[in-house]
Amino acid sequence: SSTGIAWFSINYRLAPQFKFPADADDVEAAIRFVEANAKKYKVDPKRIALIGESAGGHLVSYVGARNRPDSRVAAVVSMYGIHDFISAAVAWKPVPHEILDLFGIQSVDAESAPALIKASPITYISPDMPPFLLIHGSSDEDVPYAQSVEMCKKMKDAGAHCDLITVKGAPHGMDHWEPRPEFRWYKKALTDWLQKTLQ
Repeated sequence: SSTGIAWFSINYRLAPQFKFPADADDVEAAIRFVEANAKKYKVDPKRIALIGESAGGHLVSYVGARNRPDSRVAAVVSMYGIHDFISAAVAWKPVPHEILDLFGIQSVDAESAPALIKASPITYISPDMPPFLLIHGSSDEDVPYAQSVEMCKKMKDAGAHCDLITVKGAPHGMDHWEPRPEFRWYKKALTDWLQKTLQ
């Protein structure tokens, strides 16, 4: 593209047919595919970044935070993703059925909590995780804005690198952002951050 960045758009298995972590496994498989085919696609396998929004935002945050040796990336951009399922569940009234389906649970309780903690990127924060850029609308009613604020704070506290871009007044989702010129400035901020981080 004109930014000098090659983009790969991937699919992943969806709930309720497939439960977590099938979707995260697919993201990690995609990283390995790009690394294995880097010469073919003329990309640098050491400068792979993950970008995702909403459910995809959670997935890239999770994979980036876990930082497995065979699927490490150089940077992560998570847009209004869930980073802590427990605190999100407290904020939601009720918990969305999509979340229950993802884990194959009926409710969030003491029995299901360990699975939610295990799936939360915030659980895996460490100083050697890749740099993160979190982008979140301040008026998001689906995924609380506090999710990104808290993730960024805890990353910095742990000695990891995190930047937070707040899109003031923006609700949840690209379908709300794209028609509104006052929200679209995030695109340049995102590409500028990637170019700086991956140089």
